[in-house]
Amino acid sequence: MKSKLIVFLLALFVFIACQPPLNYPADSENNMNLNSLMTLKTGKNILFLQDFVANTSEIDSITDSSTKLTCKIDKNQITAILNVQPDMENFVEVKLWLNGFPFSIPCRKTDKIETTFTYNPQGKTYQKVQIAGQMNDWVPSLSPDLKLNMKGEYEVKLNLSPGTYLYQMKLDGEQNHDANNPNKVDNGYGKFNSILQVAGHKDKFPKLYTSEFTDKDITLLAQNGAKDVFVFWQNYRLPNKFITVENGKITFEIPDEAHKMDRSYFRVWASNEYGVSNDALIPLEKGKVLTDSKEITRTDKQAQIMYFMLVDRFKDGDKTNDHPMNRPDVNHKVDYWGGDLAGIQQKIDDGYFEKLGVNTLWVSPLNQNPTIPYGYYAPMKTKFSGYHGYWPVSSSKVDFRFGTNKEFRGMVDNAHRKNMNILLDYVAHHIHIEHPFYKLHPQFTSPLYLPDGTMNTERWNDYRLTTWFDTFLPTIDFSKPKVVDMMTDSAMFWIKEFNIDGFRHDACKHIPEQFWRELTFKIKKQNLGNNLYQIGETYGSPELISSYLTSGMLDGQFDFNVFDIANTTFAGVGGSDLQQVNTILNSSLYIYGSHNLMGYISGNHDKPRFMAYASGDLKFGEDSKAAAWNRNIGITDSTAYDKLFLMQTFNMTIPGVPVIYYGDEIGLTGANDPDSRRMMKFEGLNKRESLLKKKVSILAHLRKNNPVLIYGEFMSIQNTKDSWVYARKYFDKNAIVFINNSSISTLFTVLLPPELNAEGLKSTFDTKFIISNRTIRIHVPAYSSEILL
Repeated sequence: MKSKLIVFLLALFVFIACQPPLNYPADSENNMNLNSLMTLKTGKNILFLQDFVANTSEIDSITDSSTKLTCKIDKNQITAILNVQPDMENFVEVKLWLNGFPFSIPCRKTDKIETTFTYNPQGKTYQKVQIAGQMNDWVPSLSPDLKLNMKGEYEVKLNLSPGTYLYQMKLDGEQNHDANNPNKVDNGYGKFNSILQVAGHKDKFPKLYTSEFTDKDITLLAQNGAKDVFVFWQNYRLPNKFITVENGKITFEIPDEAHKMDRSYFRVWASNEYGVSNDALIPLEKGKVLTDSKEITRTDKQAQIMYFMLVDRFKDGDKTNDHPMNRPDVNHKVDYWGGDLAGIQQKIDDGYFEKLGVNTLWVSPLNQNPTIPYGYYAPMKTKFSGYHGYWPVSSSKVDFRFGTNKEFRGMVDNAHRKNMNILLDYVAHHIHIEHPFYKLHPQFTSPLYLPDGTMNTERWNDYRLTTWFDTFLPTIDFSKPKVVDMMTDSAMFWIKEFNIDGFRHDACKHIPEQFWRELTFKIKKQNLGNNLYQIGETYGSPELISSYLTSGMLDGQFDFNVFDIANTTFAGVGGSDLQQVNTILNSSLYIYGSHNLMGYISGNHDKPRFMAYASGDLKFGEDSKAAAWNRNIGITDSTAYDKLFLMQTFNMTIPGVPVIYYGDEIGLTGANDPDSRRMMKFEGLNKRESLLKKKVSILAHLRKNNPVLIYGEFMSIQNTKDSWVYARKYFDKNAIVFINNSSISTLFTVLLPPELNAEGLKSTFDTKFIISNRTIRIHVPAYSSEILL
């Protein structure tokens, strides 16, 4: 009898102790890469099935969670057509069934609303009235013309998501800001952009915050009412029996399958009648919630801290491969200066990047470039060398002025041994006319001349998929499947040959989607999709940028819309402020996701340096290109270093991937290209440069060592034009960020929201503070920040 009792108790213990199984295959190839959230418009939507599953021929069927949505797979099993009714729920799940197992695609209904925009002509009459702005990628023809109404005003109906849009009016061909709208910012080109604010109900959307966890389950806080809750472990939706929703809390069990994967993720959304919540992202280490930064590896994409260097301008480590053109028709500023792979290798070896706190190096293109100059800049009577690397004449050979294929392979291996990633800047859009591919197959590039006889160069918008960047840079014609296959194989060569960790892709919006889909599909077939990171460069509206962000194309893009407003605000130029930064950042977090993989840059090689504007040596609105050639930009106001520190604080503490442009850790200055590409400085730093570098290193290590700054939810607490308090929350860990963007010391008095833990907070930069009854009082010096953890 006693033995039977022992057996019964053991069985009961096992039953209680074991976590419930999903009974789905954890190691399925379709469960390795997280299926991206899709935004569905009313009417017809097309999903490309290979974005979500490895072998589309294995799909048995497609189902969905809504009666207001119909799904149908085409006969070739390439796409699925989703027809959305206007009254569909705000969030739905689409399932692709393969061999009896359901793989989920999370979907939300677009939040676009019909908005009537009016323009008062002040008694004037125009033949053609158009709007150009972020709502149509600054292409007036992409929106209907404004028509005269009964009130004597011009109006147009636009479908827009709630948020902020910069725009100008185009009146009979003349484009400028809206004279009726007092809200405007300097656009940096001698004019202003007006600001259109589209109201919505985002304040009524559900909000999710991580709360607590055990080895068996996880609990979230849910605000504003969670009518429907969707919990996904990898690409499997948890059945309702795993989930409890009550008293403003969502609790769900961890399935047994999670213990079979080193790294897996929960993603949670909630919806109500107003909209969809932020996404909660919870990483698991062998089935347990990740809380220790030591468990984070270089393949954890959210944990990347990126550093971008232009190879030729970083460090000359090998004088034997220095081959400047030294020609009278090539200005020294656009000649080769000697930077190479050996120089980067030396800085990896001496621990420069490790001490700085970065773990991902983005290197500019390494392909062989031409040995003679091209192009011409008339004001300076100069041609250009290909020192930047963006004029490839080979698709497989490292430029001899940078090093050799063997050196690059060795550099990547060495970086991996130091737990760092290497991303290669890859040029897919074009090749140089000296490239053998163009000489053998000119028919595989787009025509230089358009049917009307005009030249198809720099037609960024009206011919964005075929335009040549210059007369010596033929655009690849990706409308031909054979070309797509060849060029994606070329990109795969760099992955297979050098074991790189991903790409920064140049000029994404000028390359058709079929290239990105084919490349990413090939990467996944090599079982590399979960580890490789792909980030793109697209200037345009959030809608255009996000169109490339699916699990079948890119992981992220650079968020230039946030950069532009943050850059001018922290530099103190252009009339923008921290309330506008907050608005645009929150718009990005909604569009791209609260745990997105977008790149948040301190600057780049195509823009003037932050320091030039912040010090006042480069005037906002002046011709920054002309200044790059004709003026010696210095640093006359040293508070620019403090302002750059604020920019770095912002980038290092918001969701996304922070990116340091080489030299921004010490405050290099310069006008636009080529002045923004000065040689990196390692020796002889002045006190200001050394202090900035030290503080940027503190920020990077702070992020690297605290999962709350990687995976925590974002909340804005207090925001004025020149001050901001926001927080990141990850279970019981908080990071509270104070930013003072004014010229005087500011006393912050902040009542912490009940979701935040007020106990045990410590300052990062030794600013004294007092906490009483959950209220923080802290004096933050002028142009400074503090982070309480």
